[in-house]
Amino acid sequence: MPQTLILGSTGQDVTLLQTTLNARPPTDLPLLLVDGSFGPITLQRVKEFQSNNGLFVDGEVGPITWGKLLEEIPPQKQTFYTQGRHLHDRLDNHVILRGVNKMSVFDGVDPTGTISFPEIRKTGANSVRIVWKISNAGAPTDLNILDALIINAKQNHLIPLIELHDATGDWNGLQGLVDYWIQPAVVNIIQKHQEYLLVNIGNEVGDDQVANAQFITGYTTAIQSLRTAGIHTPLVIDAADWGKNLALLDATAPILLSADPDQNLLFSVHLYWSISDDADANFIRANLQNSVDLGYPLIVGEFSQFGGFAGQGQSMCSPNGEIDYKTIIEECDRHEIGWYTWEWGPGNDFNDPLCAVMDMTPDRLFANLKPGWAEEVAISSPYSIKNTSVTPPTM
Repeated sequence: MPQTLILGSTGQDVTLLQTTLNARPPTDLPLLLVDGSFGPITLQRVKEFQSNNGLFVDGEVGPITWGKLLEEIPPQKQTFYTQGRHLHDRLDNHVILRGVNKMSVFDGVDPTGTISFPEIRKTGANSVRIVWKISNAGAPTDLNILDALIINAKQNHLIPLIELHDATGDWNGLQGLVDYWIQPAVVNIIQKHQEYLLVNIGNEVGDDQVANAQFITGYTTAIQSLRTAGIHTPLVIDAADWGKNLALLDATAPILLSADPDQNLLFSVHLYWSISDDADANFIRANLQNSVDLGYPLIVGEFSQFGGFAGQGQSMCSPNGEIDYKTIIEECDRHEIGWYTWEWGPGNDFNDPLCAVMDMTPDRLFANLKPGWAEEVAISSPYSIKNTSVTPPTM
């Protein structure tokens, strides 16, 4: 048994203490510097460990505390994972996603994020949701580019979340997404980066006609197929109805979690709920509170100032398509819900000139971040990326 340690102790036993504490979940504190010196930060971690394990909290590492510390240590996790409502990295740090979407697959100027990812990082973002496709402009996409996107995100301290965009709004396209993910070459890339990668099975798969039973059956098959293929990262599941149907997630999340052998899922709603369609602040608060009360892991995968249903024949980027983004980020902060804003830009005007308003930048550069909603959600709001994002030490 190592010697009893107190504040001010030094030596190999303190090194063992610090190393062991770093391997012992859960913790809300940063990893300890393993320096063999029992200082105030090590004391704080010791007291947390004692409290978490029902021990007398005195900060002294005697026989009882050592005995609990040196019980068989569970194997270190190999991926991020979910527990209750929350996401954790592989070293058990609680992670609240704060990031930006980037349509990398459509960006011919910056296909691997070399320009955009360092600029997104300047907001303080801890993650980037990367738009990817099976094929683009009639040609298969290049897995070398996918690999480079993930590498560049990690190098810029951004948790990479890869989503497949091919079946947006199309429930019949789900199996095609699964077939792509389970290809050996794709699985190899995912496994190479699995310590920090999130896999979004499909973007907004299914329209407003997808029933709960269909959703459960389709995604149960998808989840189990990916797990069987060797993919053990958190799997992100978007709501149907182009991502907007939060009630569908509320009804199906517990069933899908139980169907996942890894029980490692994140559920994602896209909050394109129009103010003109009665989605005011009270509506947003009530619906998010209901989901939080259900206790499943939820993120907001997309939102913007515009993008909601504006009426038949009207642009979603017209005034009637406006979204109460201020309430969204405030409520997400209150409930510790991760989110990604749409979208870094440029390119949102490809099908509708009015939707250039959804570009956070006109040229990918942080220095040219647009005033208004983009600047607010990135920098100036008390609930902005800059003011709420924490990057886990594993990144």
